[in-house]
Amino acid sequence: MLVATFSGSKGGTGKTALAVSLSIMASGSLRSLLVDASAEGGVTAYVFGDAPGPYLSEDPEGSLRSVSLGDIRLTVAVNRGPLLWPERVAAKVREWAESHALTIVDLPALTDVDAVERYMPLLELTDAVLIVAEPNPASLEASLYRFGEKRVVVALNQPRPYPKSLVDHYARVVASWCRSAGAEYVVVPYEPAVSRMGPGLLRVFDFTSSEFDAAVAKLIHLLLRKR
Repeated sequence: MLVATFSGSKGGTGKTALAVSLSIMASGSLRSLLVDASAEGGVTAYVFGDAPGPYLSEDPEGSLRSVSLGDIRLTVAVNRGPLLWPERVAAKVREWAESHALTIVDLPALTDVDAVERYMPLLELTDAVLIVAEPNPASLEASLYRFGEKRVVVALNQPRPYPKSLVDHYARVVASWCRSAGAEYVVVPYEPAVSRMGPGLLRVFDFTSSEFDAAVAKLIHLLLRKR
């Protein structure tokens, strides 16, 4: 299964941290690949810090790195800078996905037409789209889209604490949209341990709450489920 993360034009939704969390937690039982397709290199910074090149943007094959820690066995394509040859990168990602049970491509926030066009080859090749949105109107307006016949799963994510009443309200909004769009959703709770994730601190996943673990497991299940 090849999955692209999406937050529309809205950054700050916790999309990259959730992509790392999904990949790491899945890697204990599935052969997993995490592709950092963002110019800012958010995934790369979370997992490796200031990782040297070569990067996905210039040398896809040379960008692959392995992470091995306890039960974690994850391959990451590191990146810095905008993609120079999107079609070439997309072809390589599709090739890699054939030998991985789960491949997650972390796209940046697509803030302008140029960004949409540059990253469209990666978005088009994916089997499913994970929309990551916060429980606020600006985030939902920027991110709730259909993607043709692709499977869509919405993560109503809380990268910071939100009042329960507010989360419950926007969960109903998301549920209504999902019914009309034929999509599914999961409410992901705020997780303090994940907010401390960084290079050398991947052990934070030994200390995440059962509620967070259950939400991430449900996301993985929905993304991998056959139609």
